[in-house]
Amino acid sequence: MEIAAAEITALQADEIKKMEQPQSLWKIIFTQFLEHKMAVVGTFFIAFFILIALFADLIAYGIGIYPNTQNVSARFLHPFTYAEQSSSDKESAVEKWISLNPQAAQTLQNEIVSRNLISAAEADVLYELVQLSSEESKAILKQLTDVPSTFQSLFKNFRTFHIFGTDEVGRDVFIRLIYGARVSIGVGVLSTIVAALIGLLVGSLAGFYGGLVDAVLMRLTDALLSLPLIPVMIVIAAVDLQKVPFMNQFVGSGYESILKMVVILCLFSWMTVARLVRGSILSLKEREFILAARTVGCTDATIIVRHLFPNVIGPMLVSLTLGVGSAIIFEAALSFLGLGIMPPTSSWGNMLNNALELMYKNVWLIILPGLMILTTVVSFNFIGDGLQNAVDPKSIKR
Repeated sequence: MEIAAAEITALQADEIKKMEQPQSLWKIIFTQFLEHKMAVVGTFFIAFFILIALFADLIAYGIGIYPNTQNVSARFLHPFTYAEQSSSDKESAVEKWISLNPQAAQTLQNEIVSRNLISAAEADVLYELVQLSSEESKAILKQLTDVPSTFQSLFKNFRTFHIFGTDEVGRDVFIRLIYGARVSIGVGVLSTIVAALIGLLVGSLAGFYGGLVDAVLMRLTDALLSLPLIPVMIVIAAVDLQKVPFMNQFVGSGYESILKMVVILCLFSWMTVARLVRGSILSLKEREFILAARTVGCTDATIIVRHLFPNVIGPMLVSLTLGVGSAIIFEAALSFLGLGIMPPTSSWGNMLNNALELMYKNVWLIILPGLMILTTVVSFNFIGDGLQNAVDPKSIKR
């Protein structure tokens, strides 16, 4: 009994010692964040979506399917379905291979004709071969002595597997969702970061200097907040930047819709951050450490950047994560109305727009992008909730 009591006492002493050890602020915040289980799950989903968006080109190369590749003979396929390339696509692929490998093509043609495997003119036997079913073509290729590997690889591309089916023009929905993640999440994150920087600058100047500067900047913020957001966004999105003087030199037609979307979201997303930063700085600028910095002769820029900015990063991170979800919803809404990301560039919003009148033929065309938007926005909101609990001093367990 005495030994057991001594062991319990030693364990309690170890726990007390661990509790007495000081922890860094970032470690405390990280520990608090991990206690929010849904925030951890949301972080996992967002990290997964970002990874597949970054490696979209590698994924497309690996499966041999690209987002704008069309196959009109395989429209509205349901998930987990195989599709055959159209006859014209097969003939184009064979014609390209013959032009690159004329000697090997002539040898194959001669052997097929000499064995009388296909009843066609010598110049057309390869075209007739690829038009056969996969079983018949494989049987003929096995009878040939020397078939180039490049020619055999053509047959692998003629039959494709579509995990999530195809859309109205035969494009693979799976790879378009991946490229749509790159556009939708990229636009949401980029516009939110730029808007946060604008809001940080405006809120800092207004809160620190007060007076006329505060009045002018906050009235501008209030004016923008009073505008009906969606109608104003629709009007600005309808502007053709190619026709605006001097803008046509900087904006290309390929990425005009993406740049326009980022600009629109930046213009109307910074006001909340500005008001949040202003309120935080108003409560901080009269604190003792700010008075001490003034006493030792620090400039206004030094006080703002080195003493005030670090103290508003926590609330800003919460606003940033919530702002990403809002930006993705606004991008999806404008793209759904046909004023956001323009085809053939894929985004979750314009995929919803394309599927609006076609969902009765394949309901997955509207369920899948909608599910991606829902999962991403909810995940960002959970991350914001977890960060809010983690950086709140009242919720930190010491």
